[in-house]
Amino acid sequence: MDMIKEALPTTLDLYHLPLSSPNPIIRIADFGCSTGLTPIQAIETIVQCLLDLIKPIKEPRFRTLEFQAIFSDLPTNDFNTLFTNHLPVRRCYYAMAAPGSFHGRLLPTASLHFAYSSCALHWLSRVPQEILDKSSRAWNGERIYYVNSPAGVVGAYSAQFGRDMEMFLSARAEEMVSEGLIFMVVPGEPDLVHDSQTTLGSELELLGSCLVDMANEGIISKAKVESFNLPIYFPSEKELKQVISRNEFFHIERIQTLSHLKMHVAFPTPESRSLCLRVALEGLLCHHFGNELIIDDLFHRYSLKVAKSLFFLKPESHESISFSVVLKRKKSEENM
Repeated sequence: MDMIKEALPTTLDLYHLPLSSPNPIIRIADFGCSTGLTPIQAIETIVQCLLDLIKPIKEPRFRTLEFQAIFSDLPTNDFNTLFTNHLPVRRCYYAMAAPGSFHGRLLPTASLHFAYSSCALHWLSRVPQEILDKSSRAWNGERIYYVNSPAGVVGAYSAQFGRDMEMFLSARAEEMVSEGLIFMVVPGEPDLVHDSQTTLGSELELLGSCLVDMANEGIISKAKVESFNLPIYFPSEKELKQVISRNEFFHIERIQTLSHLKMHVAFPTPESRSLCLRVALEGLLCHHFGNELIIDDLFHRYSLKVAKSLFFLKPESHESISFSVVLKRKKSEENM
């Protein structure tokens, strides 16, 4: 939320922000909202910052200004839980849901003023198809992720991330008004650091090894393991900047690297680490393996391996980061 509080007053020109007339509405959307409290907090932070900026302005159009909050995620997201558990009864905005993939259009043309997305854009729209092809140099074998994989696999993931970010930004460019803002938090990895040295890379590699163990024991089929890969990619700062810069519709206002809590602070036990990963991935695993996979067994094995792993025993040797990014929609004439 600090990103919003710091960036919004310095990057927004309220006098030039396009508003409808005679009943002006500011629309704010969270893309990849999930079911937690964070999207509600982000929307309320943006609204409160805007109210603080508007308060000293005497123009009549700001006296009748209304706010609309749009919470967007895949249709399978539990919007009932989001709204029932976290949406305040008393609020100064109207709330709605917009189910669908954020890799495509979800809102009308030039209707959105502010967009927010936290820890969602590392999810790819699909697994790179070449890594599932045994005849391809990018085939990933029994690995479920690109950690310690051949360069062709890493390249395929990187290319897919680039295509997905371009789709996300192009869709938002059509939906956003001139000089609208996007606030993004994108999980990533440090430049010049190998994936296996990061907590996220290490834990996903461990999970893959548990699936291989179960296949070797005949609990699940080897073919199922070979055809399962996680649609997740963590870019470096350099890579993220390059992808954004290729898009012609947005200026990069700021980008900042955020370091996160060490693993022993955030997850004091192997079981708590296992539970966190299970919440994130259980749906994907069950969809792919069906009844063949015993989820309890998988994550019990994972907990045992975490307890013996270097990234849990010596978390100070690993780094987990994300990038805080603020983008501004270019004026229409800049795209001509």
